Amino acid sequence: MMTPEEELMLEQARTQIETANLQTQQLQNQNMTQAGYMEQQDKGMAEEQLDLSEEIERIENLLRGRIIKKDEQGIEYWSEPETEEQKLLNEYGIRLIMKTITFYLAKRKLLSNYTAEQIDMKMLYFTEDLIDLIFMKYREIGLDTPDKRKCYPILVREIQDAVHDVYLRAMGGKERDSIRKRWNLNEQIGTPMNMGGNNKGGMSLFNPRNYLR
Repeated sequence: MMTPEEELMLEQARTQIETANLQTQQLQNQNMTQAGYMEQQDKGMAEEQLDLSEEIERIENLLRGRIIKKDEQGIEYWSEPETEEQKLLNEYGIRLIMKTITFYLAKRKLLSNYTAEQIDMKMLYFTEDLIDLIFMKYREIGLDTPDKRKCYPILVREIQDAVHDVYLRAMGGKERDSIRKRWNLNEQIGTPMNMGGNNKGGMSLFNPRNYLR
């Protein structure tokens, strides 16, 4: 049989425990919310870093002979060529070149790991094949006038440089490593404390293996 004083002390202890448990749950919820936000932020940054759609779109507009102009409000837009002569390639030629480019301007290329020697060899083979392709199909793809054919060398160089830029970003796995370093840093900063759960290592914000595959 407890005394009134003992019952009061017991009730106060229970209240303190319940308050501590509630604070712990609130802190865990806050940490989980913060971790989820940082994970989404990391994913968005990685996707943006690996997104080449803007570059691909720019190349297609240039192949179609479009140029950037500004409207009365100063907003830039792609203006259609004014003459047929300004259209270097026909629709078949544009599709053929874009099919070739999009094969190389891709996320899987950025996330590769190439040596300088491998890049040089790959670019040599790519450029040789590109030259042969355009040379053998120059009439079919729209290079059907002497003036258009004068643009043949620069066309090859522009495509070559676009592909080379992607390979350079993958040299030594630099692109992949930069993403992983950012994730690791955010994990160190934002991993919530383990408040007695089974996950002794804390909450992992983002597993690169889920993305780099």
